[in-house]
Amino acid sequence: MREQTLVKLRDEGVSENKITVSRFKGLGEMNPDQLWETTLCPDTRRLVPFQADRETIKQMTATFTLLMGKGEAAGRRAWMEKDGGLVEADV
Repeated sequence: MREQTLVKLRDEGVSENKITVSRFKGLGEMNPDQLWETTLCPDTRRLVPFQADRETIKQMTATFTLLMGKGEAAGRRAWMEKDGGLVEADV
């Protein structure tokens, strides 16, 4: 995914010296300038349409709550021990 994105940016004429890759655990770790530049600025953000059926949305909501919800630490740990190896992570 990373390499595909870099190729796409180059194909769109973005100069190599303007491309930087940063990693954040969450939006709360970004300073306001980085958050504006990467997420909020209408000139640089990309909105991608997404559609899913009700059952898929229900499953996604449950997974999101498990992974991000307060009071879900035990569930997260159990999930990581059972299914954590299924996740593709660029570490």
